Amino acid sequence: MSIVQSAIERLRKVAPQREEPRPPARQRGTAREAAPETRAPTPVQWRADLSVPECTLEKLCAAGLYPSNEYVQRVREEYRGIRRQIISASRERVGDAERTVGPVVLVTSAMPGDGKSFTAVNLALSIAREGVRDVLLIDADTVRRTISTACGLAQHTGLTELLAGKSSSFRDHSFTTGVPRLYVLPAGDPAKHGTDLFSSARVGPLFESLRTTIGDGFVIVDTPPILMSNDTAVMTDLAGQVLLVVRAGTTLQDMAHEAVARVHEGVPVGLVLNGWSPLLPSERKTYVAYDEYR
Repeated sequence: MSIVQSAIERLRKVAPQREEPRPPARQRGTAREAAPETRAPTPVQWRADLSVPECTLEKLCAAGLYPSNEYVQRVREEYRGIRRQIISASRERVGDAERTVGPVVLVTSAMPGDGKSFTAVNLALSIAREGVRDVLLIDADTVRRTISTACGLAQHTGLTELLAGKSSSFRDHSFTTGVPRLYVLPAGDPAKHGTDLFSSARVGPLFESLRTTIGDGFVIVDTPPILMSNDTAVMTDLAGQVLLVVRAGTTLQDMAHEAVARVHEGVPVGLVLNGWSPLLPSERKTYVAYDEYR
């Protein structure tokens, strides 16, 4: 797996029809310099009675969400690179209003099968592995529920109950796992709560609660593919930053451009390119437009 990361302006450079001027370097620097000093955050008080110790690396590997032994070291190194960029971006401010990027990172893809759940899990593991930050991994893909199933939480209440107003705190549904500092909020049962759960009026307060409560931790949200779900577009508009996962030889360039176009232009977007190899001529031809991001 080869990793690619970029700002949304770089991706739009590939598509001339969506090209926008970059803000002057002085303005960007001034915005970062204007960031206020932060105090030491209060640790999150996770519920000790909510635990799923069987959610281990072995279980995640069996579910296809963690690499086999022969690839573990390589994947860990690649996600360390992504982790560094995510943490750095979370401290910056963007736009005229100097909106803080913050700790909520949404992971999506254009279409199914690109590896977004694998990316969400391994990014969360990489941050937790540092041993200094708590990470809440949210399964917001209420259709496939991949992460909930892999962790043995498919039948538990979770995100949909929060959005439906059945609970006031995400901590009432967040489970301690067998991995230190990694917590999981399962998808819940959308069938019991009707439609339109993923509206701005419901998602916005939840994300704000996460931002103000998680301290120096991170929230990684696994969502449905953005080209197949209007719910994902709502969540991306309210997230701090977005990771778009594309797969070499599978995701078409126009799909990637359309996926980015559905994210509000004020939200930073990075790319993760799965399955890319410079040794395959067909992939170099298909993804020549992405070469500048390697």
